[in-house]
Amino acid sequence: MAESRLHRLSLILLGAIIVLGAVSAGFVVRSGEAWAPAVFWAVVIAGMHYLSVPTPSGKRINLAIGPAVAAAILLPGTVVVLATYSAGLVGGWGVLRWRSMSDRDADSDYVAESISMLAFGLVASLALTGLSGSSLPLAWEQLLSVIAGGVVWFVLRALVSAWVGTEREDLASRYLWLLALEDWTVALSIFTGGALFGMTWPLMGIWAFPVAILPYAFSHLAFVRYHSTRITYGQMIRALAQIPEVADLAPRGHATRTADLAVSMAREIGLHPNEVTELEYAALMHDVGRITLTEPAILKAGYTDEDIARWGAQIIAEAPYLQEVSEYVRVQHSPFRRPGEAMDPDIPMISKIIKVASAYDQAVHEMHLSPLEGLERIHRGSAYDFDPEVSASLRRVLAQRGVIAA
Repeated sequence: MAESRLHRLSLILLGAIIVLGAVSAGFVVRSGEAWAPAVFWAVVIAGMHYLSVPTPSGKRINLAIGPAVAAAILLPGTVVVLATYSAGLVGGWGVLRWRSMSDRDADSDYVAESISMLAFGLVASLALTGLSGSSLPLAWEQLLSVIAGGVVWFVLRALVSAWVGTEREDLASRYLWLLALEDWTVALSIFTGGALFGMTWPLMGIWAFPVAILPYAFSHLAFVRYHSTRITYGQMIRALAQIPEVADLAPRGHATRTADLAVSMAREIGLHPNEVTELEYAALMHDVGRITLTEPAILKAGYTDEDIARWGAQIIAEAPYLQEVSEYVRVQHSPFRRPGEAMDPDIPMISKIIKVASAYDQAVHEMHLSPLEGLERIHRGSAYDFDPEVSASLRRVLAQRGVIAA
């Protein structure tokens, strides 16, 4: 149902853009402005919808806004800019649907991109017109116009992306908003490349192309490498998390199921995306301390869950990048509160979420309770062991997954 509403919205938006393009193109023709540059930039904007760059949020941003920035500087007047953007976005709609793996991705990308790009063109061109009579140098007028439009583009795109994402009930609007804001470095790089080309073309001609493209190319490679490294890092952690299970020291699949459930709860609660990533790593490795149970001396002396968590934290802390993750693992078995306390302020929310997710998975897959019985076991422990807020989130996530009745 949500996907059909999003698809209808993209079609309505496409129709509105076609109308806007036809009206603004009519004004351009009647005014006698040269239409060849507008057609050129419209084709470039449409084609650049095919190219995209991975972002820190895990999504991808297409590069169409880069030539759109250059066009806003080089084309004369707001009407010409809007006509160019409209034509480019009409072509971009087809390109996105051809390129994207799913219709939902194409529709959500198009809604966010088209609204924010039109807003950028309107603000940047109006600002450039308004500053044209000032005492500022032309380069400063162009730069300030791009900055004003860029801020509007970024904020509006983040808002629209978050609003589109609220169709998914399992994602908090705060999480979606923070996730969208994570992409500012990529957006800044694309805007810088477009602005460099637009500002240097009148002076340098064809040499403006390498001046603008080369700095962005290095940034693009850095973003791709970062994305690849992040994926590889996650795969390595998932592999390491399997060691206790392969050695039959932990239940098979427990780490993966716990991480999956914990991530869903963190997103539903609205944690910061960086915290969600750290939570996933901590949940995957929350039982890694069990590899010490191969030592006969430890088995003879005895151990507790807290001991296993502490040993696991010491192993994880050997990687400096995972210092925070090791702390979350170390205190994962600490109770939410003790008698006489409202709550323990030293227990991070991430550790509380892992505690609930792990306990629920153990109840269902080791104690063989039904999902509802496992949930009720968590609720009964909410007086001291489990955070009531996290327990309530678990119920909502299970209901959204259809595991229990809403």
